[in-house]
This record gives sequence, structure tokens and C-alpha cells, in this order.
Amino acid sequence: MEILQAQDQNNFRGRICMFLIFCSDPMNKNAVDMDYEAEYSCARTLGISVMLINLEELLEGNIDKALSKVSTTESQELAIYRGWMIKPQIYENLFNGLLKKNVVLINNPDEYRNCHYFPNSYKKINTVTPYSNWIQIEDLRNDFDQIYKNLSEFGNKPIIIKDYVKSRKHEWHEAFFIPDASDRNHATQVINNFIKRQGEDLNAGIVLREFVNLERLSVHSKSQMPLSKEFRLFYYNNRFLFQFDYWEDSVYDDEKPNLKTFNHIAQDISSNFFVMDIGKTVNGEWIVIELGDGQVSGLPLESDIEGFYKAIRDV
Repeated sequence: MEILQAQDQNNFRGRICMFLIFCSDPMNKNAVDMDYEAEYSCARTLGISVMLINLEELLEGNIDKALSKVSTTESQELAIYRGWMIKPQIYENLFNGLLKKNVVLINNPDEYRNCHYFPNSYKKINTVTPYSNWIQIEDLRNDFDQIYKNLSEFGNKPIIIKDYVKSRKHEWHEAFFIPDASDRNHATQVINNFIKRQGEDLNAGIVLREFVNLERLSVHSKSQMPLSKEFRLFYYNNRFLFQFDYWEDSVYDDEKPNLKTFNHIAQDISSNFFVMDIGKTVNGEWIVIELGDGQVSGLPLESDIEGFYKAIRDV
């Protein structure tokens, strides 16, 4: 079955989500992954249809086995995947496999990549996010010449490092934060630590970003990473859907961000379901930290999961 044409897929925008797709427990394909049990149970209680896929088989490329518990529908129906992050090629396999069963994921492979890979969304948020540059993975293999060139664009400013998707911020000093971008020796050490520790999980390349001090809430009890005033905003069909406090182990005050600017930016994002993580700087300015595909973006455990799924149900 061919991938939906853009015009055809637009017909699904604005329709209610008929299915939620979760990963099954690795040891029991008839039960949901325990990390998503609260979401799964809440969705079912609210009357939202749910299906299970086998993530392990999906990662091995065994699409038919991965989707064996997904029923073929009589007509094409919209679905949202709620599960672990998967690389774009794996997502494309999932999308195409489900499409053969008349189940259409809310984001096509390009839309998934748009918010999953930081460089793909940077131009949409560059006026409200710290300056960033990046290096593709093939340019990291031989030497640090390109990395040093990218570092020089920050002068002596503090920066952080991540790959196209994830950071190692809980290893703050060893593999995330660089106090002075002009200190090549220290920068090389931190960047090398990050690349080696990511290993095969390194996503597409590395991203260097100017570090901006955010309004601090507390310090992480284990990693000593600063926890700041940040929020996770979900958007559905480019409209604001729901807001979460980002850090569940910090106490927030009653201040909430004015979403006018962020809602305006969201209208130009090429994705039907995504998150926008935002934070407040020590100077009182609200900035975008990054975007992410809404299907693989986590919810804080101690949060209003029911309210989130009611919003999806009622949208």
C-alpha cells in the first residue's frame, strides 16, 4: 500500500484519534509495558481504543510479528503511538506496516523526523532558543577539526552538548556542560565522553548549544544537575493541547508562562502532534528549549495523565 499523499493525510487532521498504540511488555505480549501502564489504563477508562505492538520485534525488523496484535480496520483510521523513542527508519517501518492494516499514524515519517531531530526544527525556533550548531555523524569519525570550527562560533561562552535527539544532562560535568567553549582541552574531554557513552545510541550527529541560565527550582538529588523552571507543552494539529510541569521532583510556584508567542510558533511546525519544551531564564525571558515528537515524549509520573488523555479524546 502506498504512503498517503499529503492531500489524503490532511483529511485525517482534525479527526478524532481512534486508536492509541502502546508497546507490550517484553516478557508478555498481551500486557502493556509497565512504564506505560498508567497511560494505558487511563486511556481505556476514558473509552479510548488501545492496541499493543511488540517493540523488540519492531527493532529487529520483524514487522509482521511486531504488529500481530493490531487488527486490520475496514477503513483507514487515525492512531497515535505512545511509546519509546525509535530512530526515524524504525518509525518509517512502523508507519508503513500499520498503513497496510489501514491504521494511519498521526505523523508521517517526515513529520516525525521534523520534531525528533533537533536540526530539523531549529530554523522554526531559532529566534526564541539559544544559538546552536551541529555536526553530522560522518564528520565525527576522523578528527576534531570540524568540531573545533563549530566551537569557535561560541567564543568563550558556556555551552552544552547533545546529539540530534538526546543529551546526557544527568552526567552534567562529565558529558554535558562545557563552561568555556574556547577551552579546547576541556571541551574535547567532555565531547569525547559524550560520544563514547552514547555509543551505538548516538543519534545522527552532535549538537552544540549556547548555555543559558534558567530560573532554578532545585538541584537533582543524585546527579546534582540544576532543575529549572521548565514546562512541556503538547500541541495537536498545531493548537495547544496540554501543559505539564517538566520536573516532577521540584516544587513549582503559581507562575505560568504566557503562551501567545509559543502558540504562534506552533502554527508553523510541520507536525500534527508534538511537544515544545520551554523555560524561564534568570532574566525573566521565556525561551524554547527544544521540540519533540509528541508520540515519544514522556509524561511526568506524578501529573494529570487523565486530563491529558481527556484533552486528546475531546479534541
